[in-house]
Amino acid sequence: MTTTEAGSREEVAFQVFPWIWVQLMQCVFDGLVNVPREPVHEAEHRALVAEAIDHHASCFLIKSILALHDPTFVLYPPWLSVLARALLWMGGWRPTAALRLVPTGILSAEQAWAFEAIREVTRAEVALVEEEMRRVQIEGVVGLTMAGRAAEAEVAAAEKAAIERMLARQWTLAVVADSLRMKVLRRVVAVLSPLQAVDFLAAVVRMEISMHQM
Repeated sequence: MTTTEAGSREEVAFQVFPWIWVQLMQCVFDGLVNVPREPVHEAEHRALVAEAIDHHASCFLIKSILALHDPTFVLYPPWLSVLARALLWMGGWRPTAALRLVPTGILSAEQAWAFEAIREVTRAEVALVEEEMRRVQIEGVVGLTMAGRAAEAEVAAAEKAAIERMLARQWTLAVVADSLRMKVLRRVVAVLSPLQAVDFLAAVVRMEISMHQM
């Protein structure tokens, strides 16, 4: 395969992925909101929850692969509107925002305790990721500045090396951010009843789809 062919395939993947993702999530959402709510349908609730979790895991895996070629593709998705991109956290929804979709008033005392523990852990993990992003940005600027001070014949190579280091760090951050989003989904679902989990995931998917419609 030539470099041109590889680049063309990557470009197609970048263009097709958002469309496929939205269509897939719409199907997941339809299933979650249309399932009968009676307890007799608990097996179906569990199946839909598992399906939604699996779809998110697959989506995040594909994003990590695409990000290998261009981390900015997932951190600053070009297919989203300017408003939608302004609301992003590391290329997607902020983990703490998903936690706000859980109606705490319907939780039992035990669930409320577990949910508060999830909230505290998530806040700490979000802070760590944000600190790492600030470090990457600062080191990127410093690296490019230092490259500009290299001998004239070495400037281009030094700048390229600095950019490559920054992109590699950004890829890691993109993967870590999606991993944290996945952890939040799994943690919350684990403390909810099957029907509560259906409602929670429906709210998450609704939030994701709405960002693509802005």
